Parts: sequence; structure tokens; C-alpha cells
Amino acid sequence: MITSDYLSWDVIQFINEYSDEIEMDIIQYPHEYQITVNICDEQPPYRDITATAIHPRSKKQAAKKAMILLYKQAYPELFTETNVK
Repeated sequence: MITSDYLSWDVIQFINEYSDEIEMDIIQYPHEYQITVNICDEQPPYRDITATAIHPRSKKQAAKKAMILLYKQAYPELFTETNVK
């Protein structure tokens, strides 16, 4: 996709339950939503983790997919077989 084809672009920042700052880019294209989420630590231990997901109709579903992908990278212990239901 050409970046000039987007309908809207928002950026929000929030602190998650693990005290990490999350930045979420929400881009609406004519036929889909693209969500990119980042954790970038400013203090050691430094991490720079990014995940992206798209959904054809739902901003909420794209955000949910992106957050799950991000959490799988940032907090793999949450996704061990003993923790997955």
C-alpha cells in the first residue's frame, strides 16, 4: 500500500499491566486497518519489540492481534503450555 492512501492515522501511548510503555499506531486504509505496536525501553535492559497486524473491517480485532503478537515476543512465559488454556 502507498502511505498516502490512508484515511486516518492515530498514535496512542499507554502503560500496560507490566509497567511497559506501549505505543500503538492505528492506520485506517480504505479496505483495512493496520495496527503497529511497540515497546521501546529507555532504560536497561533495553528492548525494542514491534508487532503489526491487519484486519479488513475491525480496528479492535487488528489491535487485539497485534497485542497478542507483541506479548508473545515480550512476555513468552505467558504463552508456555502450562499457562495456555
